[in-house]
Amino acid sequence: MRRIIVLGLLLLHISSCKPKFDEATPKTGPVTEAVFASGSIEPKDAYMLTALFDGFIQKSHVSENDIVKDGQLLFQLDNRQQRTQVNIAKTNLTYAKINASDNSPALQQLKAQINAAKAKMQTDHTTLARYENLYLTHSVSRQDVDNARLNYESSQNNYNALQENYKATENKMRQELANTQSQLQNAEAGNQYYNLSAIGAGKVYQIFKKQGDLIRKGDQVAQIGNPDSIVINLDVDEGSISKVQSGQRVLIELNTEKNKTYEATISKIYPHFNERSQSYKVEARFLREIPGLISGTQLQANIITTTKDDAMLIPHSFVMSGNKVLVKKGEKIDTTAITTGIVSDEWIEVLTGLAATDKIVKQK
Repeated sequence: MRRIIVLGLLLLHISSCKPKFDEATPKTGPVTEAVFASGSIEPKDAYMLTALFDGFIQKSHVSENDIVKDGQLLFQLDNRQQRTQVNIAKTNLTYAKINASDNSPALQQLKAQINAAKAKMQTDHTTLARYENLYLTHSVSRQDVDNARLNYESSQNNYNALQENYKATENKMRQELANTQSQLQNAEAGNQYYNLSAIGAGKVYQIFKKQGDLIRKGDQVAQIGNPDSIVINLDVDEGSISKVQSGQRVLIELNTEKNKTYEATISKIYPHFNERSQSYKVEARFLREIPGLISGTQLQANIITTTKDDAMLIPHSFVMSGNKVLVKKGEKIDTTAITTGIVSDEWIEVLTGLAATDKIVKQK
């Protein structure tokens, strides 16, 4: 009797150590393959409004989400220093106009010198003629005639030199006038750069500097873009980019609206690989207009790459490494290799290796 009890306990122990399995059979149904991507919303035709000079924002005329017109004044910078430059240029232009006019003191002085030189030249010429006549009557010597000729030639050269000097001075004055006019134009043009205006109609998506802030040359003040050109910028890893094609359907979930899905389509695939993000840039467009979108909003996306309506499917958890499954035939369990197709989060499509009636198992 004792041997029977021991034998019974031993059989019970062996039975309890036998592995247990979950069972399933392939099913036929729809399956979808998707590529996951993260990204953000950005305006396509956008630009950064940038400061060209240092200064304080004296007045801000817009707020975020405002619609602006072409040439509309958006920000006004303190331009007191530039106004000083304009005033200096105006003063310089006034003096340059005086110096370049016919009544210029410098030119009037040169004219007086020219007139005096001309009078002296004429006097010396008369003296030379008189001495030449006297020489014919032997009233003066040859030396006297030569001295008179030298005096005349000297006064003639002086007269010609003064005339050339007058022309050079007049040209210089005119050049200075042109330069000061250009300086004033540049100063006035620079003055307008302290007024930051919209380049074309658009929407104010972001403002980086507020009224009273000090900005430096090159600082970004605001982002302006076309409100009708919102795009979705996606980052797709290099292992999945070959599956992505233009026109594919995309399901979008905004980080600001969890559990709400929007539809979009792939509009552009950029060929350049971004080393920093280790991904490819893909662009998508919403199928319908979504009001209240904020530029820079982060999002998650699933790009639908493949769908099938009648696929043979088995649960993902029943597939082992190497695409192998355990198939139960009676009391016997064999390992069978399968060829897989579409892989989703829960299901795997079986192309070859299983029949629809096969029973697959996995150890609990």
